Amino acid sequence: MRIQLAPGTTLTRVEGKDVLFSVRTGDSYGLNETAAHMLKLGIETGLDAAASRMAAEYDVTPKEIRADLDELVQELVSLKLVQTLSDHGA
Repeated sequence: MRIQLAPGTTLTRVEGKDVLFSVRTGDSYGLNETAAHMLKLGIETGLDAAASRMAAEYDVTPKEIRADLDELVQELVSLKLVQTLSDHGA
């Protein structure tokens, strides 16, 4: 599965922190360093590849990272900041 920022949402760095901002709602959502890294990799490579890559970086199993990544994505989808895409076309 792949993810992308929802239309009208930006990911920017503000005072050393990564922040998602929705121009549609005016809402912002701050991300810690790990969550920002997860999100960026998820957008760039897809969730499975992001979990594998981060598992190697953090010396944990891909399953552990994927559970955290799925939780983050679910939260961001519910806030309408991120949307999911199927792997075969968007």
